[in-house]
Amino acid sequence: MKLKDQNTEVIILDAAKLIFMEKGLYGARMQDIANQAGINKALLHYYFRNKERLFDEVFGGALERYFQNMEIISDESLPIIERVFTYSNRFVQFLAEYPQMSIFLIKEISSNQALFHIKVKGIKKDKKYSLLTVLNEGIQNGEIPPLDPVVFLMNLHSLCAYPFVASPIFQVICQSSGVQWVDANHEKLLHSIHEFIHFKLSKSHL
Repeated sequence: MKLKDQNTEVIILDAAKLIFMEKGLYGARMQDIANQAGINKALLHYYFRNKERLFDEVFGGALERYFQNMEIISDESLPIIERVFTYSNRFVQFLAEYPQMSIFLIKEISSNQALFHIKVKGIKKDKKYSLLTVLNEGIQNGEIPPLDPVVFLMNLHSLCAYPFVASPIFQVICQSSGVQWVDANHEKLLHSIHEFIHFKLSKSHL
């Protein structure tokens, strides 16, 4: 029996990530992925029997990394504001690797919310931490000022994700205005996000 080559598997997963991010589970075809990987469809099926199994490998791996990165939010040895700083840093780093993840998630949840919930629940397992829980606890014990945790969460995720989602729009606006703007390491973006976090969570602003 022919042994599977690890390099070929990595090439397939990278190609599948691009196609799934662009077209979602139901819009992607195995032929699209094979073409992107530069292999024939039969070889693709040899490595991954069907599209659903390949999707689970790509999507599950991405979410597993996301939740591992976000475990910082449950580290009670750090002040909440420091945890949120690190949370935002890791979220931006994640989106830099998966820039279309936000759009992808919206499409997948809209297509099958129950399936998405099952996949996330399977990955999170017994991990009960969440930013909303931590914020509520911080408000109750007086560590951070009173605020609406849900609104804060929406604003924070918007600041992190929208620049990646709307990157093509911003590129057109900058080009049409003759403006050159580069933030290769996302330092400017993170600085702006940290300013928002500090303003909302620092008691010095009370």
